[in-house]
Amino acid sequence: MIHPQDFADSAQAMLGESEVCNRNAVSRIYYSVYHTGLKFAFNDLGFAYKTGMSLHKQLIDFFKCQDRKDLKVIGRQMEKLRNARNEADYALDSYVSPEDAKLDVRLALQTISQIEQIQKHL
Repeated sequence: MIHPQDFADSAQAMLGESEVCNRNAVSRIYYSVYHTGLKFAFNDLGFAYKTGMSLHKQLIDFFKCQDRKDLKVIGRQMEKLRNARNEADYALDSYVSPEDAKLDVRLALQTISQIEQIQKHL
């Protein structure tokens, strides 16, 4: 069985190797945050998926609509990472530099840490 941390480990291992690796790192690190956030939202915050809409967008919007500022921040960070993942996966004419990929990985790891800290205090 795979865990969200496995995506993060994979992303960090391939950072900077080539543009393809940078793109893959951005994509994989997003999924690490996504699965961490999804589990947290379902298990601890009462998130419920509505069929017919993007689960990714629903999850991000769920966080952004919370009353707590720290949860809103997580939603905004997840949205930024999703946009970076979409660019890395679909905008083949754009360049994903090692620096950009490293910034995305850093933001993602920070977001995961924030989620874990909030979980500890619920």
